[in-house]
Amino acid sequence: MDLAVEKKKIGYKDILMDKNFCLFIIGNLISRFGDSIDTIAYGWMVYEITGSTALMALIFGVNAIPTILFQPIAGVFVDYKKKKNVVVLCNLGRATVVTITALMFIFGILKPYHLFIFTFINSTFESFEGPAAIAAYPLIIEKEKFAYARALQSTLSRIVELVGLAVAAGIIAVIGIGGGMIVNAVSFFLCGIFMAMVRYKEEILKKQQLNMKGYFVDLKDGFIYLKTSKILMSITIFAALINLFMIPFNTLGVAYVNEELLKGPEVVAMISFSLTTGMLIGGAIYPKIAEKFKGINLFIISGVILGTAYLSLAFVPMIGVDLVLYGTIILLAFLFGASASIFMMIVNITFMQKTEQQYLGRAAGILNSLCMAATPVGSLVVGSLCVFLSTAQLFLIFGIGMVVLFLCQRYNKSMQEI
Repeated sequence: MDLAVEKKKIGYKDILMDKNFCLFIIGNLISRFGDSIDTIAYGWMVYEITGSTALMALIFGVNAIPTILFQPIAGVFVDYKKKKNVVVLCNLGRATVVTITALMFIFGILKPYHLFIFTFINSTFESFEGPAAIAAYPLIIEKEKFAYARALQSTLSRIVELVGLAVAAGIIAVIGIGGGMIVNAVSFFLCGIFMAMVRYKEEILKKQQLNMKGYFVDLKDGFIYLKTSKILMSITIFAALINLFMIPFNTLGVAYVNEELLKGPEVVAMISFSLTTGMLIGGAIYPKIAEKFKGINLFIISGVILGTAYLSLAFVPMIGVDLVLYGTIILLAFLFGASASIFMMIVNITFMQKTEQQYLGRAAGILNSLCMAATPVGSLVVGSLCVFLSTAQLFLIFGIGMVVLFLCQRYNKSMQEI
């Protein structure tokens, strides 16, 4: 008699049958839909209030500061608090701030300095919610279901994002920019309500009172934990480097279309749609291809495709036939999105699986803070290079660098644990 116990095969059906996790996903999807509307409404509102692209850039720069400063603090804080309460309160806090911003805009009393304050506060709530949401994941669903759970959440989020972007213009046309902001505020309120309905497994909290001395001790423990875990340290450094390599693509997309391709906003929209579609497909197929490829192999393959698509954008302006140019840019954007989605899934799932529950909040806070810290450094470098190099040349250089970085991971012993 064969006594071998066959490991139960996990699939999307198992995730969809988990009503508790579905509540969690629904809350996130509602919030994601609101964010999609806000992406357009908030940008137009900021420009209408400031009338200055420089102030717009400064406001979006302020948005990154809380992540750099507060996520390590938040990572320690959530170890002392119930993750559910932190997630719910942060969503309600963000809903309140967005509501106040929208009402002040509607009544014509919103000033540029208000935007700096509200942006900072809203981003602070987001900084605390991030580590809490990541640390809560093992309390909501079993680790063996992580791959399909994250894939389902990612896929549905991309679908909702596409729908949100598609209807955003219509919603804003009907109820105005302020109305669009109200829709986002309502989405945060509803997300908070759904998160309050989710059942969490019993968690072990630190019982001593959090003080400055205890905070620095716990934060130090978090850094030591990351430092002593070779795989987590490698992932953290690698994620920060990739974030740096992505800066030209993330910041110079419009300039690339306008100056290199000599096209207009319709091509920007085409790239965005193809990129999001690629991320949707990449997230959906990840669990299946993860079963067929060793983790490190899939990691390197996805990265090489990502870097190759990136550097290939440098050659698109050489295409003289518009139809071929459009087809090429759609294909490259799709491959870029799909490979980026798979890469991010691998990093997120490995990070959650390899991190002990009691350190998950702190580790996530430190990871996000270090990744975001690479942004101002990279922006300074890219800004300096823009004086000497074209956007296409930057894409080529940073794309090649990304390919080399991923290929080198074959010789990084720590990354073999992926």
